[in-house]
Amino acid sequence: MSKPRDAGLAQPIPSEPLEDLTTGSLTRELSRVEEANLSFYEAFSARDIERMSRIWSKSPHARCVHPGWELVVGWNDIRQSWVEIFRTVSEIDFQLEDVHVEVAGRTAWVNLIAYVHITTDDGEDFDAAVVTTNIYEQLEGQWVLVLHHSSNFADDDGEDEEEEEEFETSGQNTPGNNEAN
Repeated sequence: MSKPRDAGLAQPIPSEPLEDLTTGSLTRELSRVEEANLSFYEAFSARDIERMSRIWSKSPHARCVHPGWELVVGWNDIRQSWVEIFRTVSEIDFQLEDVHVEVAGRTAWVNLIAYVHITTDDGEDFDAAVVTTNIYEQLEGQWVLVLHHSSNFADDDGEDEEEEEEFETSGQNTPGNNEAN
């Protein structure tokens, strides 16, 4: 006869340490934010305003800054900005690099560099590099975008040359331009 099992006995301790619940939860939320961020870029690439609409917060504090644009405030105006962009772009491809995701409570942010290839509806092709910050808030268990801020990535070499030329032509005291002569 077998011995009856005592349901109150502790289970054997696994040889590997148990995952800390806080760390597991944070890891899960980091993954969920990363998925939300990828969904944003998929909707952008597909030029799909309905998918974009599901990603964005509808709150009045939602904000968007496209490269070279002024601040766009509130979902209705943000939506219209995407409609305008989608209308003028026939194809857009992203390569995301240096993606960094952080989560703190119900707020998360993603910083990244996006290398973009764009074909306009006029058939023009061009490449751009932008530095982006996306901020998400958790609403009803879903991460929604409340801020997208994207700025052109500065070419350090080109800027240095322009700054040098500006400095040299501005009448500043430079070697070879000694005003004490």
